[in-house]
Amino acid sequence: MSKKSLRHSIEFAFHVLAFILLSGAFVTLWRNKTLGNIDPVEGDPVQRLLLGLAYMGIGLLVFHPRRAGQLGRKGWLLWALVGWALLSTLWSAAPEITLRRSLAAVLGLLYGLLLAVRYRPEEVLRMLGTALAIVVVASLIAVVMVPDWAIMGFPHEGAWQGVLYHKNALGRLCALALAVFWVLARAERSCRSVFWRVAMLIAGILVLGSRSATGLILALALPAGWWLLRAWSRLPGLLRPAAGSLAMAVFIPGLLVLPNIVESVLEFLGRDLTLTGRTPLWLASIPLALERPLLGYGYGAFWLGERGPSAAVWAVTWDASHAHNGYLDLWLELGLIGAGLAFVLVVLTMVRYASAALQFKDIPIISFGFLVSLLIFVINMSEAILLESGLAKAFYWVLFAYVYLLTLQKPARMNDNEP
Repeated sequence: MSKKSLRHSIEFAFHVLAFILLSGAFVTLWRNKTLGNIDPVEGDPVQRLLLGLAYMGIGLLVFHPRRAGQLGRKGWLLWALVGWALLSTLWSAAPEITLRRSLAAVLGLLYGLLLAVRYRPEEVLRMLGTALAIVVVASLIAVVMVPDWAIMGFPHEGAWQGVLYHKNALGRLCALALAVFWVLARAERSCRSVFWRVAMLIAGILVLGSRSATGLILALALPAGWWLLRAWSRLPGLLRPAAGSLAMAVFIPGLLVLPNIVESVLEFLGRDLTLTGRTPLWLASIPLALERPLLGYGYGAFWLGERGPSAAVWAVTWDASHAHNGYLDLWLELGLIGAGLAFVLVVLTMVRYASAALQFKDIPIISFGFLVSLLIFVINMSEAILLESGLAKAFYWVLFAYVYLLTLQKPARMNDNEP
C-alpha cells in the first residue's frame, strides 16, 4: 500500500469515527445509563473530551489555507450566525455557558469547512454512509442482544433507542440514514449497491421500532419532497405555472379540513392535540421570548432548569430541556435577529439545491444536499437541532454547514473528481 493510499485510509477511518462520535451513538447511551443526568450549567466533561476528539481533524485546514479562506469568505452568512451567537455573550443570562457553546459551534462550522475543501463529495458521502451503517447495524444488534439498554422503559415503554440516548434520536438518525443509503445505492454499482439497500431495510425497521413520530414523518417526508421536486422538473416550462395554481387550489381548501386531518394523524401516531405537551410549553415560552424579542437570552443560556430563565416555564408546564421547536429556541436564545438569520440559511440552502436538481440530473451530492436541508427544516419544527453544539445534535450542525458551503460552489463541479 502506497503512502498516499495509507494516508487516505487513515483519514477515512478517522472521519467515520468522528461522525459516529458526533452522532451521539454509544457514548451518550453509556453516559446516561452509568453517570446519570448532565448538569446544564456545569456541562459535561465527557462531552467536551469527545467533541475535542471528533474535531481534531480541523487541523488539516492548514494544508488548504487558500481554498479554506475563499470558501470561508463566501460563507459569510454562516459566520454571521455563529458570530451573533458568540456576540450574545455580552448580554447572556449565563455568559460562561454562551461562550463555551459558541466556541463549540465555531468548531462544528470549521469541520464542515474542512469536509468541503479537502474531500470530494462522493468521499464524504461514503464516510457518512459507513458511519451511519455502523450505528444502524449496532442498534439492531443491541435491540436483540441488550434490550435493557436498547429498549426504553417508562414513559416510552417498548420504544427502541438502539445505541442512542432516546427513541427520537434513533428515529431522526435512521431517517437521515435512509436518505444517505438511498443516494449511495443509486450512485454505487453491484455489491455495494446491494449493501446500501440492505442497510436501508435495517434503517426502516429501526424507524418503525423507535415509535418516533418525528422519525416516521421524516422517513415519509424526505422521499415525498424529492419525488415532488423531480415531478416538477419533468413538467414543461409552460405547464409549471398551471401546476402551481392547481396545487394552491387544492392546498387552500385543504386548510379548512386540516384540523380534522391533524387530529386523526396524531391519534394514529399515539399523540394528542397538545403534541405530547408541546403546545403548553410553546405558550409558556413565547411571552418570555417577547420580553427580549431582538436579542434573546444568549446562546445556550435559556434552558438551564431552575437556575435559568426556563424556571418560569417549568413552573407552569413541565421540566423540558428545550422548546421542542428549534425556531422558537433560537428566538429565545438569539432573538429574532438570530432566528431569522438561521431560517433564511435553511430555506436558502434548500432552494439552492432544489434549483440545482432542476438543472442537473443524477448528481448524488445534489440529492443529498436537498434531502439534508429538507430534513433540517422539518426536524426544527419539533426538535431544537439547528446550531446545536452538544454531542449528538452537533452532528446535524456539521452536516448543515457542509451542505451550505457546497452550494457556494458551481453545481456542475459538485461531483468534480479533483481532490
